[in-house]
Amino acid sequence: MWSKQKHSDISKFLKIQFHFPFLLSLIVSDPLIQSQNKRGQVYNCDVNQGSCSPIPINVPPEAVNMSLGLSMTKDPQTSNTVVCGPTIPIHCKQFTAYNGMCFTLNPSNFPSQPMPRQLRDCPLPTDIAFLMDGSGSVHYLDFFKMKTFIISMVNAFQGRDYQFAVAQYSIRCEIHINFNSFSNTDQIERITQFGGGTYTANAIQKVVNEVFTIQAGAREKANRVLVVITDGQSHDRNDLPSAANSAEKKKIIRYAIGVGGAFDSRDAENELKTIASDPDAKHVFKVNDFSVLEEIRNALEETIIAIEGTKTTGESAKMEFAQDGFSADFFQNGQIIMGAVGAFQWKGGYQMYNRGEPSGTFQKGDNEDSYLGYSMTVANVRQNNYIIQGAPRNNHTGKVIISDTTGTVHSLDSPEPQIGAYYGAELCVVDLDSNTFSDLLLVSAPLYNEGDQEGKVFVYTFMKSQVKYIQVLKGTPGKRGRFGMTLASPADLNRDGKMDVVVGAPLEDNGLGSIYIFNGRNADIAPTHSQRISGSSVRSGLQYFGISLSQSSLDHSQDQLPDLAVGSKGAVTLLRSRPIVDLRNTLTYSPSKIPTRDTVCTSPLRNTLKLCFTMDRLKNDPQSDLNANINYTIKLDAKRQSYRAYFSEKIRDLSRMISVSLQGKCDEHNFFIEACPNDALNPIINELVYTFEGLPSQKLGNLRPMLLPTVKYTSDYNLDFEINCGTDNICIDNLKVDFNFSGHSVIQVGIMQEMNVTVFIQNRGENSYNSRVILKYPFGLSFRRFTTKQATNERRCLCWFLSEQGRLECVSVDSEEKAVLGKTTCYISKPILKKNDLLQASEACLSAVSPHCDESLQLRFSSSEKGGYPLDNDEHERDNELSKDKSIDVKYAIYVALIRDLNVDIFIRVPVKLGDKDIWTNTVQSRLTNPCRVWMGTAKAKDRVARQPHEGDVGGIAEMPVNDHINMVTEQTDQHQWGVQEHSLIPVKRSNMIPGCNLDRHEKPKVTDFVVALQKKPELNCSIAVCAVYKCAASLTSRQLKFYNISGNVSSGWIEQTGFRSAIFMLTSTATMDYNRTEYIYFASDSVNTEPAGKIDTQVEVYEEKFPLKETIGGVVGGLVLLALIAAGLYKAGFFKSNYKKMLEEAGAGAEGTANGAEALTED
Repeated sequence: MWSKQKHSDISKFLKIQFHFPFLLSLIVSDPLIQSQNKRGQVYNCDVNQGSCSPIPINVPPEAVNMSLGLSMTKDPQTSNTVVCGPTIPIHCKQFTAYNGMCFTLNPSNFPSQPMPRQLRDCPLPTDIAFLMDGSGSVHYLDFFKMKTFIISMVNAFQGRDYQFAVAQYSIRCEIHINFNSFSNTDQIERITQFGGGTYTANAIQKVVNEVFTIQAGAREKANRVLVVITDGQSHDRNDLPSAANSAEKKKIIRYAIGVGGAFDSRDAENELKTIASDPDAKHVFKVNDFSVLEEIRNALEETIIAIEGTKTTGESAKMEFAQDGFSADFFQNGQIIMGAVGAFQWKGGYQMYNRGEPSGTFQKGDNEDSYLGYSMTVANVRQNNYIIQGAPRNNHTGKVIISDTTGTVHSLDSPEPQIGAYYGAELCVVDLDSNTFSDLLLVSAPLYNEGDQEGKVFVYTFMKSQVKYIQVLKGTPGKRGRFGMTLASPADLNRDGKMDVVVGAPLEDNGLGSIYIFNGRNADIAPTHSQRISGSSVRSGLQYFGISLSQSSLDHSQDQLPDLAVGSKGAVTLLRSRPIVDLRNTLTYSPSKIPTRDTVCTSPLRNTLKLCFTMDRLKNDPQSDLNANINYTIKLDAKRQSYRAYFSEKIRDLSRMISVSLQGKCDEHNFFIEACPNDALNPIINELVYTFEGLPSQKLGNLRPMLLPTVKYTSDYNLDFEINCGTDNICIDNLKVDFNFSGHSVIQVGIMQEMNVTVFIQNRGENSYNSRVILKYPFGLSFRRFTTKQATNERRCLCWFLSEQGRLECVSVDSEEKAVLGKTTCYISKPILKKNDLLQASEACLSAVSPHCDESLQLRFSSSEKGGYPLDNDEHERDNELSKDKSIDVKYAIYVALIRDLNVDIFIRVPVKLGDKDIWTNTVQSRLTNPCRVWMGTAKAKDRVARQPHEGDVGGIAEMPVNDHINMVTEQTDQHQWGVQEHSLIPVKRSNMIPGCNLDRHEKPKVTDFVVALQKKPELNCSIAVCAVYKCAASLTSRQLKFYNISGNVSSGWIEQTGFRSAIFMLTSTATMDYNRTEYIYFASDSVNTEPAGKIDTQVEVYEEKFPLKETIGGVVGGLVLLALIAAGLYKAGFFKSNYKKMLEEAGAGAEGTANGAEALTED
């Protein structure tokens, strides 16, 4: 980069254009430099001398403080430059207007006449005369309303350059207030009504002759307005044309206000039209009565103010604040377009000039305060030329208007609207391929805020008749510097055949500023900048670097490279392009491939690499002494942590420096490859990384060459292994795959934790590359590992190498759904599976992770040669056996425990003779544990004494069907061991005595002489007694408990058959279980694996109850004998005689007394 500061007198912001044919000069403007009543200066700056001289421009003396050079544009076709000053103040009585002028500089810096030729004058003052109808037809209240209306109008215009006069007419006309006698509205309030007839023509004539005169205070250079208010037709209507003609001659603008229904007639309406100026629609007002006069006041005010053109709001402000030349550009055929940002109340717009004269009418914008014309450019597309204007304050977000000479064609709103973003502040068209047709449009929004960034540039493309948004450009994050405040597309800076874009961000780095360079592409702009140049890096002390940019680029340094001029505060910096070179590198090997046939595995292989760098200048770049230093590093087998190649032991990196020129240069290095590497299939990828340092070129003023931005500083070079597949170099393998289940015929789920599958793979053809085994298995199995075993035959086998050197790599994706098979792919990736190679006795270990399996398990293995690198076998022998399908049965292990409950009755006593019945209960508990489906029945019989609970436990799976069989002793020969009662189990005549269970059968004993059997072993069971067998079918879920209660009455009649007077024996009941043995297998932790069974014993004591009859009879007889002996002794002793006689006598006397008493009673 090279920079020079212009003349020290230039101290403000600059505009820059390259000048042609004076290739060693710049046109630079300083629009803010002040000299007496002049502001702005344009300079011609000599590049070699570093000095600037003013360009003489004949600025009219009235064009003071115009900020000359605030906008400046060059025509690339004619090399003419238009220079504008848009801030010429015109001090009017009530305000200051702002005009502008532009000048054209030809290639010799000779200026043209100004455009426009003259500045616009201040708006003229206005004299308004009000003529009131005071005839008798006007009610006095309406006359008062008329005066109020006039007072309101006067108050609205006061404070501006207006004069007022008031007259009243009826039969006569009296001038109450002249222009030079008006002081305040109190004068109007004091006017009284005349009454009488209506002579409008006479009154108009008098006002024309006596009011609009210098003597009455009327001004020569003033707008003259007459407002006539009447309520009916005049009596001198025939004189109205003459009076109107007199007013027209004095250029008096007349407004006629007709009040009342009289003007509904055509004649009365025509009378109003005669009084008023043309056009009638603008100057004639009709109202129904005086009370609605106020409704037309605003409309009348707007119309009158529009005559003056000085209203600060509304449509009336026209070109007073236009600031012509705020932006400017060249159109077709040398025409110049001047933007006027403040025209029509800052709606803005443009005026076309041809040969210095206005061409056509002013093209204004649609929205107030939009600033249309703030920026401007011209696009040359194949169908038409378009004028593009920015309106950054439109609707507070911004807008871009694209139009041709016939009107608006396109209207562009911001793709990312944001209030205050100033979308459209700067515009730039880009001709990517330099074919004179515009390809892109750039629109900036320098105040767009997004996080820590400020400013965006939106990119559009011209597509036939459409303009389409395609991308956005941004600056560096964290830099809030008005990115996009300036735009330019000066040249193909990187010489890739596409025009590039420069974006200024003058407030970055706390006001030091910077510029960004974005490279053009075939149809758009690279979204990432190729270079950012900060002002501080160019020269210390620069401020607002990038405040202006040259719109074109020429070879000012005469080195055949484009230069770029950048403006900053008080300085212009000329940036020279560094020569750009393309750098090519090649890396070759000797030998070109690693041999894999007939190699000795005891010593490493030697190889040589040759690295060459060639530096090429770009097209149209100068022939020069370009040189550079390249620091490079080569990393062997860079993609692997465990590398197969090295320069010396344990070192695979090599760094060197080489100096290159346009002729190129090469280096050679030896390296080694380990003997028989694990991976002899995938290439050794060697990585080259380098840095480029351009050396100063004396012919180019010590400029250093730089690399194209597209050049990559990292390259990979593959060193492949040989592929030995015959003369045609096409490998045709012949693979055979088979497997077995390693001696298993069934899978015992719950017992077998793992299952091994033995796989056999053999290649009977040419080398097979990227061979792999695919194992598919059902849901519920999970892959664990893949191991290999040594082959048992003499054929060459790769199994040892596979297991020892890890050449078998497996990737597993187990199934999570029943409908999807699990898949394990084992890559035989490192060795080449050569002809007659055998992979034998490899075992895939699978584990069961879920009991939810199907009844049949199918495992599928296949070999595939698709999707590897660098070579796949696209062709196979016809007798390939690439897949094998086999299935194996599945049984699920169950565990059932039938356990006696702890709370059962284990002892009862039964008397022989009593006949009463004691009740007993035995309880059986059954427990079953297994991870597969288990169904288990429930059986229950209830009574009162002896209870036998049966508990079943099933675990791990949903359900399993089982049948429980309960055996109970019911009879012994002809006698019942269980009494027949309603709740007894003997005999069993109803199937519902155990709910949910059915009586299956009665089993007879195997022993006929049960007495002998009991004598040998005191146990009463089904072997010596008749038993009832109950079948209970049900289901159990995991770890569910089932209880079976068996109760009944124990009788004692059968004991007489035994001949025992007493006995103690065991009463035994049993419970067994059966299940589907094709699906389930019983498993016990003690490894006995016997069928589940339960036994419940209850000890029964039978005893004889003694009865003492003889002793009782003997005692009774003995007592009677003793009593008789005692009575006989007493009789002999006389105890019975004396007393007896006395008792008889007493008894006889008593009887007589009684009889006498009875008779006496009868007689009474």
